[in-house]
Amino acid sequence: MADSMSRWSGERGESLGRAFFARDIHQVARDLLGREIWFGNRGARLVEVEVYEGANDAASHARSGRPTGRTWPMFAEPGRVYVYRIYGMHRCLNLRAPSGVGAGAILVRAAQPLSGFEPEVHRRRRLSGPGLLCKTMGIDERLSGAWVGQGLVLREGEPVAEERVVTRPRVGLNEARCQEATHWPWRYIIEDSPWISRR
Repeated sequence: MADSMSRWSGERGESLGRAFFARDIHQVARDLLGREIWFGNRGARLVEVEVYEGANDAASHARSGRPTGRTWPMFAEPGRVYVYRIYGMHRCLNLRAPSGVGAGAILVRAAQPLSGFEPEVHRRRRLSGPGLLCKTMGIDERLSGAWVGQGLVLREGEPVAEERVVTRPRVGLNEARCQEATHWPWRYIIEDSPWISRR
């Protein structure tokens, strides 16, 4: 079970801005579960996220400790959006929050559809996995660097009880390259959600 953390509270439907992200990255990751993410008319409830820190994290795009033309949002002010492409075709959505070494971002891995989606999205679990989520919601690199609230909106949603939240090692890491970081329990999930990408 995830450690108890100081929770962010507000009114359901309220939009969350920069102050939400200006806390320790693991607090923010835990607190993202149950929040609603909206892009255009499509809304979904977050059920799975992963933390990536900076130079201490061999799995992170910020592991060099220096920003690049692509990774600068991981070093920017809390509340920025970072979107990148993997394997030449899949996009991944990340939300900037500060870690103990400065750089960091939280990968959005899976969500439960709420509004604006075709029935097929529910039937085929098209928001379960970071690439599927971005494709289904229409999110791409044009959003990278924007503030949360500029196109991509985060709303209060519903709180998730501590007993429903667990941490696991992150998914799909290369152990030879990432070494001990492969096993860090930096994946936060709502354990009983059928929408998480994997158990």
